[in-house]
Amino acid sequence: MTTWFARETVLRHAAAITVNTTEALDTQVAATAFETNAKNVTIVEPEGAIDKIDLLGETSGFQNAELDFKPFGLASISGTLILRGDEVLEARASGSGYDWGTHTRHQAGDSTAGKTRVASAFLVNLDDSTDEVNILLNNAWVTKMGDKRISGADGHWEMEGLICN
Repeated sequence: MTTWFARETVLRHAAAITVNTTEALDTQVAATAFETNAKNVTIVEPEGAIDKIDLLGETSGFQNAELDFKPFGLASISGTLILRGDEVLEARASGSGYDWGTHTRHQAGDSTAGKTRVASAFLVNLDDSTDEVNILLNNAWVTKMGDKRISGADGHWEMEGLICN
């Protein structure tokens, strides 16, 4: 069993991609607009409920029934982003970011599109130099960005976030 540490968990944000099944996911999201470490990461896979509807009568000794398949929910990633360096992830706008010379502001969407949101690719990369796992939410939306705060003895900036696909 592999134990993962926050320093080995990297969240990458880039424009939505066309997934190539013959290439590793971390190389496909390598031309990234934003990359940071993350901790307390929770990845929720979508669930699809099924309801059984009993009908009148029986066949071969069994109650007649039908299955009602409900639509699947959304996958999501939540966790705490460790904001390092001079880069910040904001709630709306461009996957390529705004370069201000000394720092860059990255946003999930597109500033030229007005209020229209643009989907992004978010890759969670776990790599301890022996084992590697990649989890991708493509065409994903940032639905919640928490407050930015200084935390811990080393004084790094942190921010809670929620991404849905």
